[in-house]
Amino acid sequence: MDLAQAVALPVAGVAALRSLRAAGLGPDKRVLVTGASGGVGRFAVQLAARAGAHVIASVGSAARAEGLAETGADEVLIGLEGIRRPVDVVIDSVGGPQLVAAWNLLAPGGSVQSVGWTSGEPAVFPPYATVGPAKSLTSFVIEGDTGADLALLTELAAEGALTVEIGWQGSRDRFDEAAEALRGRRISGKAVLEVGSGEIPALERSIRMSIRTPS
Repeated sequence: MDLAQAVALPVAGVAALRSLRAAGLGPDKRVLVTGASGGVGRFAVQLAARAGAHVIASVGSAARAEGLAETGADEVLIGLEGIRRPVDVVIDSVGGPQLVAAWNLLAPGGSVQSVGWTSGEPAVFPPYATVGPAKSLTSFVIEGDTGADLALLTELAAEGALTVEIGWQGSRDRFDEAAEALRGRRISGKAVLEVGSGEIPALERSIRMSIRTPS
């Protein structure tokens, strides 16, 4: 595993691992991963497949579906319309109307883990959407010591059992290009900036300005 892969692994990898664990991942579970071409999504697909689950990867376009079957997805769909049977676990990074649709696909006892909100749209549940057999919707944040989880993920990546997908890599002076590509959801996997030690203060300023600038 090279340095770029090493820096792309921790946050997205731990988020995927812990959200699957919190949702009750197990063999033969039906797992839906929305935004499956993103950093967390690609790790979630691989980890769920490794655990013996039936993995459904949902993406926004055919172009973003590339490589997901090879990483372990049993089904790769554009959107959610092709799902005919309930699912046990949802790892959702899209939010908005798709989160509501994913909730409606849950089997009794199922769990949605909300790990992101790339749509930027509100999730509006219709009346009585939460009335019925017990199921859960949980927000997610990484907390506490991550050492053991990082050790596991690093071992899997080093063995080739976990692929770290880098969709963009370039120097710090191309930060605006990377940020725009991420906002436009044109990158599959992670974006990695190459930064020298003396460039870190300037990079921090660029990041702050990017956060303040509406997309």
